[in-house]
Amino acid sequence: GLKRAAADAPSSVCNRLFDRQIDARAARTFEKQSMRQRFLRLRPRLTCDVYPAAGPSQDPEFAFIRRSSILEIVVGGGLIFGLAESGLCSAFDMDTGRRVCVLNRSSREVIRSLFHNKLNGTLIIVAVTDADQYSSLRCRSCSLEDLAGGSARKSTELFTSELLQSPGFVEFDDVNQKVLTFCAEARQYKVWSMAEPSKMLYHITDSRIDEIKISPGIMLLVLAKTHNYVPLKVISIETGQMLREFKQLVKRGEPIVVIEQFNQKLLLKQDHSPLNIIDLLTSELVSVQPDRFQTPFAFIFLYDRQSFLAFRQQEVMLWNLNGERISHFQDHSLWFPAAAEDHTSVIFITENQDVIISLCESRRASDRPRDQRSKIAIHVSHIASGECLARVDWHAHNRSTVTALSYNDTRGDLVVGDEHGRIHVWSN
Repeated sequence: GLKRAAADAPSSVCNRLFDRQIDARAARTFEKQSMRQRFLRLRPRLTCDVYPAAGPSQDPEFAFIRRSSILEIVVGGGLIFGLAESGLCSAFDMDTGRRVCVLNRSSREVIRSLFHNKLNGTLIIVAVTDADQYSSLRCRSCSLEDLAGGSARKSTELFTSELLQSPGFVEFDDVNQKVLTFCAEARQYKVWSMAEPSKMLYHITDSRIDEIKISPGIMLLVLAKTHNYVPLKVISIETGQMLREFKQLVKRGEPIVVIEQFNQKLLLKQDHSPLNIIDLLTSELVSVQPDRFQTPFAFIFLYDRQSFLAFRQQEVMLWNLNGERISHFQDHSLWFPAAAEDHTSVIFITENQDVIISLCESRRASDRPRDQRSKIAIHVSHIASGECLARVDWHAHNRSTVTALSYNDTRGDLVVGDEHGRIHVWSN
């Protein structure tokens, strides 16, 4: 006989939805437990010193550079790169901690920044030299394979046509796989391919540009404010083609303290005014009152999660684009080294954008005033829920101040830089 397939009865539909909800909760719980296990068993494994010791096997010109704190850590190709405040940069084998090379060409070169170009397996080095009184940024790329072999001399010069003197800059956009340079003398911006950094895609010349904001697929050109509006242009980051041009109304006499681009949303805030989240396609407006959203010192946009982190004083907040604060972080009071120039050096977001690793002052230790340093720990928190997954009691093993943090998602290693120019690797 025939067997008819009937639509689910209402009770059956409810049961299925409930089962899905339970499954989703179980998946989230398992995910958090897995993350927690990644970090709970971290233990110190090795220590590397960015500063070479004086000796017959070491280059004497690097041995006497003043010792300073670690500003930046980059991990890639089985190597750890540590950049100190003095501008000295060394590379180490991640398994053994052995120094493989010093990246500086001489003691007269100051390295300012590093970028791991995953598209072509290179490290891009941004540096200044005494040849022009340290006034121009010079960029070069080195193969990770060559660096692992101990050779930092083999390199390719990049953006040689550009005079990158202050306020000129070079900016690496990992999301769109582009590089943006600005030559202040010519008032010209250029966009380059990250896969082929020698390939210039197009240029933008407009003396009215105050700043450029980059978002997936597009760039927002913020032009000089005129009377009671700010002229804005949205262009394709792939071609430079104009997508939209408009004037955004603002209050006269009030400085703009936040202007950011997040996909099709514009985040705009003036002093003592609400945060306005404006849809550039529909002009829909969401306002967050100043008592709920105060001006942060930094944003981190979580494009995959359609949300953003805002950092203000010692607090980190997760917001969505509807102007809603969507998580409260447990026992999470940020702490920054007094000498830190860039506070985000002690904040790290994992590649999946699910975990934030940061230096925090533990509130649970507030009743122990005898040793202020004992309050500071490295906290690992789940971004979506705000739950603290683990705390790394740094000062139980090391009395130095943490100045930089990084994490290797593939290996599960926590990499920590300190005030004395040393790098510590903690492994599970």
